[in-house]
Amino acid sequence: MHVCRLGLLAILGAAAAAAQTVPKALESSTPGLSPFAINYNFNYSFGVRSGKWWTSPEMAQKLNLTEDQKRRMDDIFQQHRLKLIDLQAALEKEEISLEPLVGADPPDDAKVFAQIDRVALARAELEKANSRMLWQVRRVLTPDQWKQLQTSQPQLLKPLKVK
Repeated sequence: MHVCRLGLLAILGAAAAAAQTVPKALESSTPGLSPFAINYNFNYSFGVRSGKWWTSPEMAQKLNLTEDQKRRMDDIFQQHRLKLIDLQAALEKEEISLEPLVGADPPDDAKVFAQIDRVALARAELEKANSRMLWQVRRVLTPDQWKQLQTSQPQLLKPLKVK
């Protein structure tokens, strides 16, 4: 039983670590909000720590973004921030609720599995909201800008990739 619990902890730890290996894209602009909540694939190699890659002068110039496009993307970002913060908090609450269940001796399988389902559901809601926001940002770009972004910065688009 002890080995089984250690295995579950290892799996949960690996999942949490995978979720946390993302750039801290929004920490500076949204205190307390995990970068996972907004876009775990936004990078800030352009000197932009807010996750708003379109505000980078280099990216704006590279894609030839207009002031109107940047303003519209900022508006989209702002419209989604509060919901994403709430969804991130809901996910964190569900993960915190799982911890004592996994640590219980003996663990109650039914309670652990039910809580794992709640964590997965909270994570899915966060992913869907994030993807919706990113889709709206993508719709602001022209077809040429989109192609150039896909070619030059594919890591920014992973949640939007359609196979």
